[in-house]
Amino acid sequence: MKLLYTLAEAAEQVSVSVQTLRRAIAATDPNAYPPPLRAKNAGSDRKPSYRIHRDSLEAWANSLKDA
Repeated sequence: MKLLYTLAEAAEQVSVSVQTLRRAIAATDPNAYPPPLRAKNAGSDRKPSYRIHRDSLEAWANSLKDA
């Protein structure tokens, strides 16, 4: 299992779109959808290239409300 995922890899792991993960990274309200997701920026401020730690991704996926 990988330690850090790209947005595309993380989206595939949790079956959501890359755009959903981008919105989650920008989110601040834990009661909204999608809830906030912690990520590292491996790029620059002008051109971010996010990496998501597997523990953060798992915690985020577990925080999603049940259907």
